[in-house]
Amino acid sequence: MRIILSLAVVLIGAGSAVSAAELADISPAAIKRVEVAEPSRPVPVTPPGVTIASYTTDEEFTFESQVKPAMDARINALKAAGITTLGGRAVPLGSDYSFVIDYIPTVKNGAALPPAVIVETYKNGAAYWLEREAAEAMSACAANFRAARLPVVGSSLYKAGNDNAFAVDYLVKNVLRPTQEYDVKFENYTGGKFTFESDAVKNIPAYLAMFKQAGVPALRGKAVPSDRDYAIMVEYVVKTNKYGARPQYSVARYDSRAVFTFDKEALKASKEALPAFANAGVPPLSAVVRPEGRDYSYSVDFLVGNIYQQGGVIPSAAVETYQATETFTFDTEAKKAMAEKAAAFNAAGLPVIGSAVTGEFTRFSYAIDYITKAGQPGPR
Repeated sequence: MRIILSLAVVLIGAGSAVSAAELADISPAAIKRVEVAEPSRPVPVTPPGVTIASYTTDEEFTFESQVKPAMDARINALKAAGITTLGGRAVPLGSDYSFVIDYIPTVKNGAALPPAVIVETYKNGAAYWLEREAAEAMSACAANFRAARLPVVGSSLYKAGNDNAFAVDYLVKNVLRPTQEYDVKFENYTGGKFTFESDAVKNIPAYLAMFKQAGVPALRGKAVPSDRDYAIMVEYVVKTNKYGARPQYSVARYDSRAVFTFDKEALKASKEALPAFANAGVPPLSAVVRPEGRDYSYSVDFLVGNIYQQGGVIPSAAVETYQATETFTFDTEAKKAMAEKAAAFNAAGLPVIGSAVTGEFTRFSYAIDYITKAGQPGPR
């Protein structure tokens, strides 16, 4: 006890050694502040869980007893599409009944189904005076899509002013960015044109078959009003994610530099140009005639693969132009040199799809359009 008291006296004496005047001369800023760390807080922990969604339908049933067979069939269809279901229930729908199915709206990485696809619509923008011409062009275009191994799910004619035009609906793979989980998405496709509802109903199995043959799970089909006629609506399911659509193929257009006095000449040349694209390994879709001043020329639509990289997307093929640097006194000399150069391009694996002599009077030259593919160097 005596030792503790002595220590207390010493501390008190040391404290009294600093006078009040000296303390008054010390500014508050000169006093060193001691930072006190806040107590650490635990990081919030998100408990594992599963999101559950509800699949609903506009189908109506007069009696509740009719619901279960239809609901069980739909559950089996969802399971076949790779979707995990959690049962269903009958629900009132006005004075009738319908059903709701609970399911998990995500698919783990590596699941084979549902597939990642997109339904795209192609229109070449051409207007045909005769409906027969539009129908022939539509049929040829659909055949070209199938030749490129892109399934066609529908095609139709429509009015473009006083003329006729066509559209082709096709399926293309969605090259999704790899993720740990993918989302399940229900989509509707509407196609076909039928005068009577009964005709549309009869053709529902054919439309469902087209989707299933393309590997796309079609859940159901129904006849729906479309303008003054009827169409077929197909409900199907696909796999997607938050990064958006990335189609495997896109449509590109080549504008020919050839010029013709009459549109019939341009149309003939356009049809003859399609095999050149096919031989170059680039699937052609259709060709259209276009005005070129007082004359005519043509354009060709073709498919290119999309190569997705970190910096963006590049096409698998493109049309490049070689412009000759030499000039010729006569156009016949330019044509001869152009033919020789085109043969050299083809021999080098750069397929030529178009060429033309340019210039006038005594200064003629030529240009060559050729196809190059990604990673393939062009001439220098």
